[in-house]
Amino acid sequence: MDTIDIVVKRITEMESILEEALRRMDMAEEVPKALLAYQSEIKKLDEYYSSKDWKDDLALDEDGRLPKDLKRGVLSEDGIYDALERNKELMERIKGTRMVKHVILWTLKDELSAEEKVTIKQGIKEGLEGLKGKVPGIVDIKVNINGLESSNADLMLDSTFESAEALKGYSVHPEHVAVADSKVRPYTKIRSCLDYEV
Repeated sequence: MDTIDIVVKRITEMESILEEALRRMDMAEEVPKALLAYQSEIKKLDEYYSSKDWKDDLALDEDGRLPKDLKRGVLSEDGIYDALERNKELMERIKGTRMVKHVILWTLKDELSAEEKVTIKQGIKEGLEGLKGKVPGIVDIKVNINGLESSNADLMLDSTFESAEALKGYSVHPEHVAVADSKVRPYTKIRSCLDYEV
């Protein structure tokens, strides 16, 4: 692969990141997690913009050595700078609404057999993890049912919500209430909860 091919590949990749970043920034007001999830790619764009590669790519473009049909918005100093600054502003605004962790430890009732506990834990896991995509505001939801012998709880819910308001909505959402009433509450004797901002 010659130098121009390498440069074209690099510019094409950065151009794709820039386009996707701008698209996600446009959606950030309604769907902040899409922009949050893309920050590692935007970091690549930022690193490229401040690198020797960017200066070398710009020089090749100014010398007319790059293909005429190559999209090159990433070589526009104002365009890339403005996009990176816009990202910073949006991230500050998004982070003003802090995400929330919702962690619960449960202990199952003593009268349940070991076999029943295995089945119940699997049902709780499937029920709660199945709420992602059904209940608005859930960023991530996992249930750990395989604790070590040193544990004094039987299972743990580890979930993340877009905001404290999203967690409140989850607590009364019919899909969540149905899982809690059918798969969790009838079989648990102790529930410990910790909610905190991240």
